Amino acid sequence: MLLSSGNTAIKWIKTKTLLQKLRSFQPNLSIFFETEDFIVKTARTPNELLEVLELRHEIFVREWQGRQLPFGVDVDKYDFEADHLIIWSKSQNRAVGTYRLLCSRFTNRFYSQSEFQLHEFLRWGFTKLEMGRACVHPDFRDGNTIDLLWKGLSRYIDLAGVRFLFGCSSVRIEDQRTSEALMKSFFEKGQWSDDFHIRPTKKYSYNDFSMESAFALSPTESRKLVPPLLRSYMSAGAKVYGHPAYDRSFSCIDVLTILDMKQLNPRFRQRFF
Repeated sequence: MLLSSGNTAIKWIKTKTLLQKLRSFQPNLSIFFETEDFIVKTARTPNELLEVLELRHEIFVREWQGRQLPFGVDVDKYDFEADHLIIWSKSQNRAVGTYRLLCSRFTNRFYSQSEFQLHEFLRWGFTKLEMGRACVHPDFRDGNTIDLLWKGLSRYIDLAGVRFLFGCSSVRIEDQRTSEALMKSFFEKGQWSDDFHIRPTKKYSYNDFSMESAFALSPTESRKLVPPLLRSYMSAGAKVYGHPAYDRSFSCIDVLTILDMKQLNPRFRQRFF
């Protein structure tokens, strides 16, 4: 009985704390534009932020992990310091895509620091923007939605004066052997760098990670492993930096990508900026 009462009290406290944080949410920067079928904007109200957190729960918790969290939201401490880019479907009247944006103009805490040692990179000057928790509803996973995310991102970059984009990209790999081979393939294609000597924190490290002894992946195998969003980053000119983090809770690896806007692919600049 006491345990039951305690659990109820904890749930009540967590719910109250979440509601208080939601009610006090305010964006750092606001963007808004429309297409025929969609609205692209940053979350401006507590209800819009709640839509984002519910969409992320639907994708990251229910779809990826096959489970349900008590409050039906995917939320952490970074969400209330961030801006949240939303792709809003006019026909379904709901959020169908989102990006979490943490800008160094407004915070010095980034999710990537929980998985990677980033002190050398963050010591650099210039405005940095961490992109994370990107997801798209299954019914809208086409090129159009990713294009809209990029267009919204470009508006935000201009407003904030961003020089470097960075963040974690998830790849559905668990075993170390395949992870090493994928990093090796990035290196061979000129898409990997060891600048800033980025390494995962101890919690997310493999034992004795090495690309030197890795077996080779065929181009087809490599392409199948890389998710569309990571491919789009690399097409834009981003590189993978350092070693991957092994995220056991999501049964995947996270790679740290960095894009210097001065190195942005001219095709992307013409298309989205």
